[in-house]
Amino acid sequence: MRNRKILKTLITFYCFIIVHIVLGHNPDVSNVILSKTETGQIVLQINSSLTAFQQEINYINGEGAYKTPEEFKQLVIKHFNDNFSITINDSIPLQFTNPKVFLGHDTKFVAQVVDTPESINTITLKNKVFKDIHNNQSIIIFLLDGFPKKKFTLNRDNNNVLNIERKNNQWVTINSKTTANPSNKFFLIYIGIAVALGLISLLVSKRNSVLK
Repeated sequence: MRNRKILKTLITFYCFIIVHIVLGHNPDVSNVILSKTETGQIVLQINSSLTAFQQEINYINGEGAYKTPEEFKQLVIKHFNDNFSITINDSIPLQFTNPKVFLGHDTKFVAQVVDTPESINTITLKNKVFKDIHNNQSIIIFLLDGFPKKKFTLNRDNNNVLNIERKNNQWVTINSKTTANPSNKFFLIYIGIAVALGLISLLVSKRNSVLK
């Protein structure tokens, strides 16, 4: 029993290290998630490393532009307002309210989305929040009814813009190199973690069979 507890602790620690080393120290990768809460509220969330947010804020505003965490958060919110937008049906810009920044090794920007139209035929999403970071890559995920179920990747090749429309009940890209290939860095990371956990679980199983 004691050995099992030790092995379980080691597995948890190992997972924690993998996630934070691979994700937390990689300022190139971010993700944007549009989802709905249990209360029906639509929420936009942008996740990336604190390093990525800091690099952008420092690049735009210069070193020493903020002295407190609250000042940094306000600069992040302003940077978001200047560099992020979603337009529906070619003419309806989504409005973002009550923005919040949650600082940490993995930093999150969260805002409420209001006045989303019921019928959605085109989506133009511009995410230039991390445009100045070399090899920046942003994974776009929609978890809302009426939106595409694919994962899209924005980078410098498509100018960090997603432009898609619905045709014959299928979502297709418009004049863009935007990819919907699930084989991206996040999937490789998840696969790596899954493989590592599988190997550790196998070792645990063999260890327990030996101890019996």
